[in-house]
Parts: sequence; C-alpha cells; structure tokens
Amino acid sequence: MKISKISKISEFIFLLTFLSGAVCLGGDAQAQEEPRERMTQEQFAVELVKNMGLQKRLPTAALPGDCVDLLTSFAVEPLKGWRNKEFLTQEDYLVVMAKVHGKEGLVHRRAIAVEEKIIEVINRKWQESYQATQKWVSLNDLLNDKNYFPNGPPRSPYGMAYKDENNDHRVDSHFLPIINLIHIREALSFQ
Repeated sequence: MKISKISKISEFIFLLTFLSGAVCLGGDAQAQEEPRERMTQEQFAVELVKNMGLQKRLPTAALPGDCVDLLTSFAVEPLKGWRNKEFLTQEDYLVVMAKVHGKEGLVHRRAIAVEEKIIEVINRKWQESYQATQKWVSLNDLLNDKNYFPNGPPRSPYGMAYKDENNDHRVDSHFLPIINLIHIREALSFQ
C-alpha cells in the first residue's frame, strides 16, 4: 500500500516536472529575447548521446544516424519513432526525456489511454452519423467531416492510421507498439 502511494506520488512529481518543462519550452514567442534555432530529431539524438556520455558505444567515425540507432537500441525514441530530418517537437522531446529517465512505462500507459479514448470518440461519432442519416459513411468520410471533427481528423499518438478493415463500422483495435521497458541507466551500468 505504501509503495503504491509512493509510486503514485513519484509519477505525479515527474508529470509536474515535465509539464513545467513544457511550459518553459512552449513559452510566448514575444517573451523570448532571441529566437531559437529549431533542431531536427537527428541533431537532438546527437546532442543526447553526447550529454549522456554514450560516444564510446558508437562506431568509429559515427554519423548522426548512428546516434539515432544507438538510442533506438535502448528503446529511447519518440512514440512515432525517429524521423531524422523532421524538426523536434515538444511532444517528441518530452517523450524521449521521459524514456531517458526510466518513465517509458508511464508514457506508454498515457499514450494507450489517449488512443483508446480517441477510438471511443470516433466510434461514438460514427454511430451518431448513422442515427442522423440512417446510412453508414466510410471511416475516411467521417474523419474528414467538419461536423463531427471540426479540428480535422484525430491523430493517433503512435502515428497509426485508423481503419475498419472488417467493415463492422467500428475502428479496429490495432497492435500498439510494445515499448521495451528497459531502464537506460540499468542498460548502461555494464559499460
């Protein structure tokens, strides 16, 4: 019982820390004195490997992609995987840093909860559409209907497309990526 309470408290403190980091990262552009140069995910991987002191694990004359591969081997990557030439987003940064600090289980649980909620909302809206028109629209038409999704189609935290392959007018449950629950500190302890 006490361990569970401590675990919940540590998760709460961790989330508060990262949320406060999110506020700092996403601060008002006018409040910033100097605009920051955007960083690609690959550049971030290089900096992360340097800051973690992992250069010894890289091959001789390593390229930026080798840093990405090294981090991936420790299951340290954004939810949608590394997209080397794309700019690093706040979400990607927070997920990677959570994984570096051994909180990948928490990140995965939150992403699954979001995914399940999105699927629930889509299925409810699909049913509402049918009740209003007495005919089924395709999933694609539903997701792009501004009456049901005014802000555009919902996006999966894992970057997966929503499908209805069995034509039962419900979003298919799909395989969610399994995150290797390896704590990077443990993996690096045998250097």
